[in-house]
Amino acid sequence: MLSSGTVIDDYIIERTLAEGGFSTVYLARQLKDQQQVAIKEYKPKHLTQRDHLEVKPLDPASMVLYQRGRQLFMEEAALLSSLKHPNIVSVLSFFLANNTAYIVMNFDYGTTLGKWLKNKDNLVTSEFLIDTFQPILNCLKNMHHRGVLHLDIKPDNILLRPSNSPLILDFGSALLYKKEQQPQSHSMTKGYAAPEQHSNAQPLGPWSDIYSVGASMRACLDKSNPPASCDTEKIAQLIPCHQLYKKTITHKLLYAIDWAMQTNPAKRPQTIDDFLNVINYL
Repeated sequence: MLSSGTVIDDYIIERTLAEGGFSTVYLARQLKDQQQVAIKEYKPKHLTQRDHLEVKPLDPASMVLYQRGRQLFMEEAALLSSLKHPNIVSVLSFFLANNTAYIVMNFDYGTTLGKWLKNKDNLVTSEFLIDTFQPILNCLKNMHHRGVLHLDIKPDNILLRPSNSPLILDFGSALLYKKEQQPQSHSMTKGYAAPEQHSNAQPLGPWSDIYSVGASMRACLDKSNPPASCDTEKIAQLIPCHQLYKKTITHKLLYAIDWAMQTNPAKRPQTIDDFLNVINYL
């Protein structure tokens, strides 16, 4: 990780915010005006090592994978820059340096939904689910109209801001679904990825993001990650939400979650509007 005080381009690193398998996010300040920003650095742990500031592939075999990943990282940055929405993290700039790539984003205060759910004192109600996921769905609707899928909606990628307006984070798995692309070239999260993301047998579409939203809503109720959608045995053992939570959560909302989590894509809502129509008439 980069240490506090390190200067990258026009920014000075303050501290590490989050570290994943493929990237690290830092809190930093712009040197010229001291604006606080978040900087995401591409650094896949299993492929690279750090030599001072420079990121280097471990060996020649890692080089090809590293360069391909860096290209996808820059594509994520370009895509994010083109998506302007109040519920999407704003990209200020992106650049290449130190043999790797960086994305500079607005820094927003808040707590991820994943972290919020770990606090047993936090109560999940029908109102909380609607307030959190209705803006997310409207944001996804905007993306889908532009032919973009997120493909990694999950509690850890939803930031709950003090203004109560959720923010979608991490577009590393996003792709233009109207193009011929292999989903395996992008990362996914078991438990939240739709079954069609695990294979090439069925096409990806808005229904794939809808599965992830349903799984995220279910995780809020269960306070645990759902089983992987490709694990047919465990999925079959799941008790439907409309049976488990009928005493505390609005029935139509529970049926909407169960509908979104159908493993057969054709049996799910096909568009965000289909899903919103259920939620809007609670």
